[in-house]
Formats: sequence, structure tokens, C-alpha cells
Amino acid sequence: MSYKILFGIALAIFILGVLFRFSIWFSQSIDPTREKIPFGKRLTQAFGGIISTVFSSKIFQLIQSLFADLLFQKRSFNKSKYRWITHVLIFASFLLLFFMHAIGTFTFELFNREYISTLNPSMVLRNLFGLLAVAGIALAIYRRLKMRSQRMKSYASDWTALILIGVIMVSGFLLESTKISSYSVYQAMYDEYGMVEGEEAQALEAYWVAENGLHSPNFTKPIEPEMLELGKETHEFSSCIECHVSNKNAFISFSASKFMGPLAAGIGDELTIAFLNFLHLVACFGLLAWLPFSKMFHVISAPISLAINRVMGKESDDPINALNRQLIGLSACTHCGACTVECSSQMFYESFQNDFILPSEKVQFLKKIAAGKEIDTATRKRLQEGLYICTSCDRCTDICPSGINLRDLFVNSRYYLLGDGKVETSMLSHFSFPLSLARRYISKHAQALHAVQEMFKATFSSLKDLTGPITLSREKWLENTSYNSCYSCQRCTNICPVVRNYESPAEALDMMPHQIIYSLGIGNQNLAVGSQMIWSCSTCYLCQEHCPNGVELTDIFYRLKNMAINKIEAGENK
Repeated sequence: MSYKILFGIALAIFILGVLFRFSIWFSQSIDPTREKIPFGKRLTQAFGGIISTVFSSKIFQLIQSLFADLLFQKRSFNKSKYRWITHVLIFASFLLLFFMHAIGTFTFELFNREYISTLNPSMVLRNLFGLLAVAGIALAIYRRLKMRSQRMKSYASDWTALILIGVIMVSGFLLESTKISSYSVYQAMYDEYGMVEGEEAQALEAYWVAENGLHSPNFTKPIEPEMLELGKETHEFSSCIECHVSNKNAFISFSASKFMGPLAAGIGDELTIAFLNFLHLVACFGLLAWLPFSKMFHVISAPISLAINRVMGKESDDPINALNRQLIGLSACTHCGACTVECSSQMFYESFQNDFILPSEKVQFLKKIAAGKEIDTATRKRLQEGLYICTSCDRCTDICPSGINLRDLFVNSRYYLLGDGKVETSMLSHFSFPLSLARRYISKHAQALHAVQEMFKATFSSLKDLTGPITLSREKWLENTSYNSCYSCQRCTNICPVVRNYESPAEALDMMPHQIIYSLGIGNQNLAVGSQMIWSCSTCYLCQEHCPNGVELTDIFYRLKNMAINKIEAGENK
């Protein structure tokens, strides 16, 4: 199979893949309303948004996005110079190699010049850009290994991208260095262009051995100065310099030719060149075909996401284009881990050991949710827990180099999952920071909250439901036994801002703080766990700070909350 056929297949797969990814943008969503908006309507709305932007003052915001967000990568530069350098080295070098080398014939024609790979600036720039790309890959690998301690996860797809680009770069250098040192390549050039014979032909070959890295079976260094001088004159007379500058301009490949020459000669330089050429082209075609189906698609989707983010801002009055932006954002994720490093909730990962607490890991799985794939109960629970443990601080959105509105995506996803009737037992806690964003999904949040409250009522007894006297019990004790020091002075209840917020606190909260501690003191742990007060607690620590006997009320309330949730999730109410 010829390389042209392989290229045609790779290009066809690439085009079909891009069209498929574009179709996803206007068909999938994570919309809590569960409203199915037709593909055509979403596409039309997106096109209308583009037209209205281009023919308005917002066009200047697009131009600003092109230079600041895309070319200069301002977000990455402001947050991490190391990551910015890594990205620029890989992205810019690879892009320049593509235009200058891969499609060099077309590019040079734009400037009315003939593309000759063995002339400058092609030879020197090819090595320079390749070297910079390899340096970027090395920095990226080092970053992924180093940042494991910062909870950045790596998947096979992350390494695949780096490996493919690395193979392209390294095989390109080895291929060029083998051609530089190849005697068969030199002989083919001589047979086609050589105009000398005899002593001059020998001198020319000697000159190429000494000056151009040729590995010849006929000469070994050092070569006599007189022969080199004759070889130089013959080289200039034969007009070799018109289509071939010194191989030393390919400074990386020329250096590599010193060990590739003997190696290729031992294997067979024609066979070695054929293998490296095959490896290089297959890696290039493989990357082209794989790109639409990998995170590398961000080279297309990230610029669009950045432009949309610049024009639309964080909040949008257009719900349809907000859905479109959501899917474009998902496909623009590079899994770089910047959001996870900046996440203000990532410390909870140590306690819960739930990958979905980390923003970058939530995004990867939300792609499956958007695609409508079924998820098992255990995974759903972990995902909901990860979405719940979020402060909505917006740091992930601000740092994302692809301009993804992550806060909006996580809030939508949370209420989308609640729409399936699988509620979060921890919703009663006032530390549900996304609760403040529920103004868009008031009815959904109220329904889910009511469902959780009913689960707790069915599991625990409340003080007002008791008909008999409260007696001592032998239930399992809490690890924190500071409640034994309580003598019911009620100072905790008197100073509690939550209690003071109600005209009838006993009716609203079921039990006062001092009553909860008292119930623990007599061993009635179940009564304490079922109190609404522990969920209404604002954790201001006033009660704990002012307790004359050092009872750690707020810490105990935290423990009671966890006990209540664990009991519910263990199915003890069934």
C-alpha cells in the first residue's frame, strides 16, 4: 500500500472525525431541564451568534481572544510560566514544522519560492523547531511525573499524545541523520547530478565524508588536505551548492549522523531509511487520523471555546448557545490538570479518596454523561459526591487555558443527576455551596431536598415523636467524648445564632444544642443523629468557643452528620 493511499485514508478518517465531533456539539448536553432541543435549532442558533458577533463591536473581543488567549496563551502565562513554556514549545514548534516542512511545497509557493529541503532556511529551521518540540515534550513528561503529588491524574490517552508527537520528532531526526550519512543516498545523487569522474570524483566523495557527514566505505578520517581542497573545488564546480547547503546546518541531525552512519551501514542504509521513513510517515498519519477522537482535538475546539468565553462571558442569557458552549468546552479539555491544582476543594480528596472531587477528573467522566451512557449506581454516587464537594469559587474556570466554564458545567451536572431521582444525602448540610446557584433550578432543588428530609425522618426518631420517658442507653459511644463534661448550663443554646434566628426554635430545629449533647450523655445517640439542628448548624464555632467545660460541640456535630449519612446510605432505613 503506497503512502499516498495511507495518507488518503488518514485524511478521510480525520475529516469524518471532525464532522462527528462537530455534530456532538449541537446534539449532546447536560441540561437539567431535560429539554431536547433539535440539532438544527442549535446549529442555527450558533450560526446566528457568529453572525451577530462578527457584525458588531464584539468582533474586537474576538480579535483580542485570537492574540491574547490563543497565540499568547495569557491564561497559562499568568498562572504558570513553566506550563506556558511547555505549551509554546510543543504547539508553536509543531505548527511551524507542519507549515514549513509537511506542506512546505504549498507554503513556499505562496512566496513564489521553490521548496528544497536541503537548502536554508528549511534545513536549519527544521532542526531548530524539532529540537524545541522535543524540549517541550520532555518538559511535559517531567510535569506529569512531578505533579502526581499534586493529584494530577494521567491516562493512557495523555501519554499516547506525547508518545506520538515524540515518535514523529525523533524518527524525523533519525531519518534525516541516516540520509546525511547514507552512502547509497550519496551515490544516487552522484549518479544523477555528478559531472566528474576519476580523481575528482574521489575527492568529491572525500569532501562529503569530511564536511557533510557521509559514511563511506572508501574513506576514513583523517583525509589529506590536498584531496579536501580538490574536493571542495569539485563540489563548487559541480554546482552542488545550488541545491544542497552544508549538512552541518542540520545541527541536530548532523551530530546524530556520527552514530547513525555506522549503525545504518551495519544494518543496510537503504533498509534503515525505508524503516525510519515508514515509522515517521505512519506516526504522522496516525496522529492525523487519531486527532479528532483524542484530547488533541483541543487544537480545534480550544480556540473556539476561548473565543466564545471572551464574547459570552461567564453568564449567558441564551440557553441554547449556553448548551453549545458546554459541549464545545468538554471537547476543548486537554486534561492538563491546571483546574485540579487550583481547586479549593482538592484537600477533601485525601479524606474521601474520590477522584471525582478533582475538577479535571469530573470533566473526563461528564463527557460520558453528555453522550447519554449508562453509569452504575456506585459510580453515580461517587460522581454526585464529587459534584457536591465544590465551593463554586470559580478558580477552575479562571485558570482553564481552554476557557471552559467549569463552574456552570458542574452546577448543571449536579442538577442533571438529581433529576434522575438519585438524591445526595449530604444536601441538608449548609456547606452545599452550589446551593447558592439553585436559583436556576429552584423546583429541582426543592424536590431533592424534600426527598432527603423524608429519608432522614424515616430513619431517625425526633424528640417530639417520643411518647415515653428518655432513659439511659448502652449505644456505641462517639470517639469524641468531650460531651461527658456537659452539665446543661445551656450557654451553647443561648449563644447560637441559628437558634436565635427562629421564633420557635424547638419546632424548627427539633433539639437545641444542649439537648443534643445531653442525649449523648445519656447514651441516646440515635436521637442526637436524627436532629435537624446538626444540619442547620452554621459551624461558626461560637458554642464550642464559649463552652465553660470545653465540650467540642461543632466537631461532634460534624461526626453526627457523617454517622447519619452513613446510616442512610447503608440502607438501614429499609
